[in-house]
Amino acid sequence: MIDYGLVVSLIAAFGIPTLLAERWPLATYTEPTTFVDAVLPLAFAGLVVGRLTTLALDDPSSIGSISDMLVIRSGVEFWPALLAAATLAAWQARRADVPITTRLADLVPLAVIGYASYEAACIFRDGCLGPLSPVGLRPPGLSTVMFPVGLAMAAVLAAIAIGLHVYRRRHAARVSVVVLAAAGVALVRSVGSIWLPHVGDGITRQHLTSIVVALASVAATVGVIGRDRRIKAGVGNLGGS
Repeated sequence: MIDYGLVVSLIAAFGIPTLLAERWPLATYTEPTTFVDAVLPLAFAGLVVGRLTTLALDDPSSIGSISDMLVIRSGVEFWPALLAAATLAAWQARRADVPITTRLADLVPLAVIGYASYEAACIFRDGCLGPLSPVGLRPPGLSTVMFPVGLAMAAVLAAIAIGLHVYRRRHAARVSVVVLAAAGVALVRSVGSIWLPHVGDGITRQHLTSIVVALASVAATVGVIGRDRRIKAGVGNLGGS
């Protein structure tokens, strides 16, 4: 049976940033490389690693069962998947003789737009879930109205992607773009997960991982931006001496 909601979500996640790439062209790839050409191998690697990580944590006996591995809806670990995709992107950059942080900073704004598009496509999956609210959407099969957390996350992620694009063009700070993206996405996932329904009363593994990544990436962002400012200040002092 085809999961049409998931199919539409993936089309949105790849299609919207591909269209936007006409305005935000990838600078570290030779033409006519499209966004889909650039990220499809990365997405596949991330999907495989993320799915295997979920199976290893939840049901190791399922590893090796093709039918179990293909049930993507039952869980894909987000951050291991993202790390796998970034690792492959770094390897490709080395082979192409492109600085790794330059390649990652090139991909990040469009990748965040892709993730925002996926979150916004919650309306095509199981409906946009969230806390009960007098204003919102009614997910299929439910009689109550919920605040669409997925749509709110998508809006914030889109704003983050625009900010990253502008920051990259104005400052050309490659490492800063990458750590800012990680911090922004982790914070959005950490906050959004508070209101997303889940089984049990405790914090979910995905939520906890996002909090850990958020703390680490925010600390890294402060360190990187502080270093960049010190370097600029040092260059300014040398120029004025």
